[in-house]
Amino acid sequence: MDDASPMPDSPAAADRLDFSVVVPVYNSERSLEELYARLAATFESMGKTYEVIFVDDGSRDGSLEVLRRLRESAPGLIRVVSLYRNQGQHVALMYGFRYCRGEVIVTIDDDLQHYPEDIPGMMEVLGRGYDAVFGAYRQKSHGLLQNLGSALVRKLNHRIFRPPQELHLSSYRLIRRDVVDHFKTARTAFPYISGLILSTTHRVANAPVRHQPRPYGRSGYTLSKLIRLSFNLLVNYSAVPLKAIAWVGMGASLIAFVVGAVFTIRQLVIGAAPVGWTSLAVLLSFFAGILFAMMFVVAEYLSRLLTEVSDRPSPPLREVL
Repeated sequence: MDDASPMPDSPAAADRLDFSVVVPVYNSERSLEELYARLAATFESMGKTYEVIFVDDGSRDGSLEVLRRLRESAPGLIRVVSLYRNQGQHVALMYGFRYCRGEVIVTIDDDLQHYPEDIPGMMEVLGRGYDAVFGAYRQKSHGLLQNLGSALVRKLNHRIFRPPQELHLSSYRLIRRDVVDHFKTARTAFPYISGLILSTTHRVANAPVRHQPRPYGRSGYTLSKLIRLSFNLLVNYSAVPLKAIAWVGMGASLIAFVVGAVFTIRQLVIGAAPVGWTSLAVLLSFFAGILFAMMFVVAEYLSRLLTEVSDRPSPPLREVL
């Protein structure tokens, strides 16, 4: 649609705003009008300029039609980006980041579980010198299985990205523009926004926010999607599986060499092995040890190759004095 036309390459080419809100939308036609009204009221009460960028992620209901009506009712304040098919929340956000003009970018869900009214409190924390602020829920209104999935993702995040131990990640974020500019050009089929932020900066913090049950419909972020996200984190943002294989291979090679040595010593010292058994055991152990040792080396090379070719942001340069 015409709303997806390219923005100027240089942010200076357009008027800067205080805030850009990026909302990934999927089958949320009943919540969009209220979400925009509450966002607009929040920024007007703060006396800040803003824009809201809705990214329709291949919705199958009337979400796109609602967004078109909203855009017509608030010209210049709303931008709509429509994707041909569902790509997932993180891909939708990456599309939205391309069109941001705000100095601070807000990511918020489309289902009204996040309170737009909590943005001023999050902004207060961001103003203490942080590059990004994640909303930390006082109490989550998710089911047990979804909470377990979120806990798994949190453990993987801490294992892979090494953020501050007390940090809680969520999809409700305030991010400074220079951080988004640094990672938004990353070319990857599996973007993970929190990981891209933490790969860019560790100057991050939490702000307490509220979380309410979804008032309309069912969440599209199911346990299976959380498991898939965990798998993508392991495969695309870490070499943990390869390193695990490498160490298993090294351990197995050591065991094989030890077994071969034991049978050799027993045959030489006490001759306590059937005829031909010692030579067979030693040969099998020797070649198994060689193969597992080679597996260790190959896995180590693959893990380093993954680190080299993965399209994570380059180490950021904050400033030059």
